[in-house]
Amino acid sequence: MKKQLLLFTILFTSLTGWAQCNFSGITFRKTQQVSNTMYFETNMGINECWGYDFMVYDYQLGTEDTLMNMGGWTGVSFGKGKYQMRLKVFNECLECDTTFTIDIDITIFNTLGYSQKVHDKMCNEYTFEMEDRNDTCYEYYYTIYKSDTWINSLTDEEWETVSDSAIYFNYDFSWETIDYNSDKSERVLKYNFKDSGRYFVLPTLFNKCTAIDTWAFKKLNVCNSPKTVSVKKIVPPIESITVVGYYNLMGQRVDYMEPNKIYVVLYSDGRRLKVMRRQ
Repeated sequence: MKKQLLLFTILFTSLTGWAQCNFSGITFRKTQQVSNTMYFETNMGINECWGYDFMVYDYQLGTEDTLMNMGGWTGVSFGKGKYQMRLKVFNECLECDTTFTIDIDITIFNTLGYSQKVHDKMCNEYTFEMEDRNDTCYEYYYTIYKSDTWINSLTDEEWETVSDSAIYFNYDFSWETIDYNSDKSERVLKYNFKDSGRYFVLPTLFNKCTAIDTWAFKKLNVCNSPKTVSVKKIVPPIESITVVGYYNLMGQRVDYMEPNKIYVVLYSDGRRLKVMRRQ
C-alpha cells in the first residue's frame, strides 16, 4: 500500500509539474537569411529554472549538434540537403521540457525548374529561364560568377566533374567575382557575356512569404571554341566591397573555418558578420 501511495505521489507530482509549465508565450523564428546563412532567435531568457539550447539536426548524417547561443540568437550556414533547427526548452524546477522546430530544405535543380540556352550564332548570348510558379509569393533572381584563381587552376575534366559543395567551399565569393546580379525579380534573363571563359550561374527562387530560397549551381563554358575572339574589358572596374578576412571569436585571423564554430567575416566597408560553417 505504501509503494502504491509513493508511486501515485510521484505520478501526481510529475503531472502537476507538466500542468504548470506554460510554453505558449515562447517564440522561435528565422529572422534573416543571406544566401544559405540563416539566423534564428527566441524570446527565451535564462534564470534558475528555465533554460534552452539551439540545436540543428542533419538528415543526411543523422546527427544533432548544439549551436552557440549568442544572447537569444544563433546563425548557421547550411550545405545542400535537409535539416531541422530545434529550440529545446526545459524547466529544471518543474522537470518539464519541449522542442520547437523549423524545417530547412536546401534543394537543388530538381525543384527549381531551370533551363538555359545559348544563341545559335552568338556563343556569348545566353537565355536563362526559371519555371513560372504562378504564385505572387515567388521572386526570381540570377547571379553570374566569373572564374577565380581556383577555378582557373582546374583541368577541363576537373571543371566538368567538380561538385557543388567543392564550389561552395573553395570559390572566392566576393563582389569582384560577380559578373551579373539581379537587382529585381526576373524569371527570364537574356545576357551577353563580355568575355569568354568559365562561369557559373546561381539561379535563385525566393519565396518572400516564407523567406526560404531554392538555388542551384550551373557551370558554363562561354565561347570555348579556339576560333572565338574574346572581348576584354577596357574600363577599369568600379570600387567594390570585398572580404578583408576571417577571424575567430578571439580576434585572431584564420585561413580556414572549421565546421560548427562561429567566425567573424570582416568586409572592406567595415561591416562584420558572424557566421557558422556547416559541412
